[in-house]
This record gives sequence, structure tokens and C-alpha cells, in this order.
Amino acid sequence: MIIEMQLMLRESENHVTEDQLERYSAGSLPETAVARVEEHVLVCETCQDKLAYADAWVRSVRWAGAQLRREPQGFWQRLRVPHMVPALAASLIVLFAVVFYLQSNKRAVAPFAVALQATRGETMAHVPAHQPLVIHPNLDGLPQFPTYRLEIVDAVGKQVFESSLALVPGHNPASTISGVTPGVYFARVYSPAGDLLREYALEARVSH
Repeated sequence: MIIEMQLMLRESENHVTEDQLERYSAGSLPETAVARVEEHVLVCETCQDKLAYADAWVRSVRWAGAQLRREPQGFWQRLRVPHMVPALAASLIVLFAVVFYLQSNKRAVAPFAVALQATRGETMAHVPAHQPLVIHPNLDGLPQFPTYRLEIVDAVGKQVFESSLALVPGHNPASTISGVTPGVYFARVYSPAGDLLREYALEARVSH
């Protein structure tokens, strides 16, 4: 009996490694080593405590994995997935390219100068739609004022533009408008007191 106890004590001194205990608890230890681990743990309190800790750790890992599989990924978690990065980058590149193209075209369009005459019908001025316009109304024969008020209305009388015209000796007054949609318009010149002095007709057309 004494000899048997001594053999058990010497066996207990050769503790099982933590890696072996974790693999034993997870069920991945080779069958050839399982019997030795079980025999050692029966007589070694130290390894019994380590095995209990390993069992608890394995259970917690398995529980966490099961929770993640049951809960669907949120929207922002899906956005962080690496395979979304190339798609987002490509979308940003396309967006910047479109903005740059539109801005470049906008800068490249020169304003269209139009001289307005106080007539209507077939002789009305024709201007390109959706293009900046520099409007030069003919003020010959009108009372002289330092400034005039220019108003542009559409065919039903709705105002689409308003500005002031400064009379400069030797130069025709002009006003710039960012552009109008296709249709017929009337440009009206008023005195500082608000009296209508002259009206001009123009038609905006889409350029082909």
C-alpha cells in the first residue's frame, strides 16, 4: 500500500500541461493521451483545479460563439466587412468624377450676349436655354437716369429675374443672368420711380 501511494505521488509530480488540459476539455486530445490525462487528474488536485478552469473557459467560448451565430449583423457591422471597402471606394471615385465633370463643363460654358430691341413677333431675340446670358437692352430714346431696373418675366407674367442697370456714358448697360428654361420671356426696363419704360421679347431654345 505504501509503495502504491509513493508511485501515485511521483506520478502526480509530472503535471499535465495546460495545453493538454484545454485540448482534453475541448475533446480534441488524441485518444492515446486521454487515458494518461484522466489517470493523472484522478490523483492530482493541482491538475484537477486546472482542468476545472479549462472546462469553464471552453464553455464560455462555445456560448459566445453560439450567441454570435444567432444574432444577425447590424448595418454598421456589415459596412465594416472588408469586402465592402472596394465597392465603397469605387463609388466615391465615380461620384468625384461626375462632380468634376459637371463643374468643368459649367466653367467651360461662356455667357451668351444678346442685344434686346423693343420689338415683338418674328424679330424677337432668340437665346440658348440653360446657358448664362449677358443682356444688353437698347435704351435709346428713353429718359436718362443714373440707374434703371431690369425685370424678366415668363409668358404668364411670373418674375424669373431682377437686377439694376447702371448707365455708363459710352457703354451699353448690361446685366448677367445664370440662364432660363425653354420658353418665351419679356424683359422690362423701369425707371427708378417704378414706371415701365420699355419691354423686349426673347425666346429661349434648347441648343442642338
